Amino acid sequence: MILPRFVQSPLLRSAAGVYHAFLGVDPVPGRGDAGRLRTVFSVPPSRVGTLRQRHTATVLEWEEGDAVPGGEGRRKGDALWTAIPGTGVGVRTADCVPVLIVLPEVPACAAVHAGWRGLAAGIIGETVRRLGERFGPDAIRGLVAAAGPSARGCCYEIGEEVADLLRPLPGGERSLSRGGPEGKWTADLAALALEGLAAAGVPPGNCETAGPCTVCSHAFHSYRREKSLTGRQLSFIYSTGSYP
Repeated sequence: MILPRFVQSPLLRSAAGVYHAFLGVDPVPGRGDAGRLRTVFSVPPSRVGTLRQRHTATVLEWEEGDAVPGGEGRRKGDALWTAIPGTGVGVRTADCVPVLIVLPEVPACAAVHAGWRGLAAGIIGETVRRLGERFGPDAIRGLVAAAGPSARGCCYEIGEEVADLLRPLPGGERSLSRGGPEGKWTADLAALALEGLAAAGVPPGNCETAGPCTVCSHAFHSYRREKSLTGRQLSFIYSTGSYP
């Protein structure tokens, strides 16, 4: 029996009206994201939107043209959100942090691609700001979020210049540790993402990490481990249209 490789967040699982998963390496060679969404999760891939990720702070609202099964979307950006029942949003990562967010009362959901450049640019706070702008500032306190499998502090080595960009961020000092060689640091990007959510007004109890370090776990793609040979894993959240 071939077991699917994916993890879910207990917090997001408890939110009515959405379905989500942080996918890892597909155990079925050549199936692709579209086939996996359809056969494992019964989610129509033609309704899951993605973007052409560029490590920016650009946040976009779902459009029909974003749903491109198996490939990048046509628009450039690093966070996509939707409040349309029967649609979903996703990001592809291989060490960067996939952050999935839901506002259960609507439900609205968002997917964020957060590497060190995106974190430094403010992608987390901008996503929360855009959701608050659309649904009201009080809605921010109802957001629930999870940072999925990504390179963690045990393995993610950066240089002094990158550390200088991350240090001023919320929780920056706590998320950095001195590395072995002189001028090297390790960074916990998932912790930085959670700190960014809290700084933007999301209650800390509504946020969590889900899944292992991608560099450590061979169940997930890792650019740091595999270099240019690696694939990218899809993390998605889908509005089922089922409301409480």
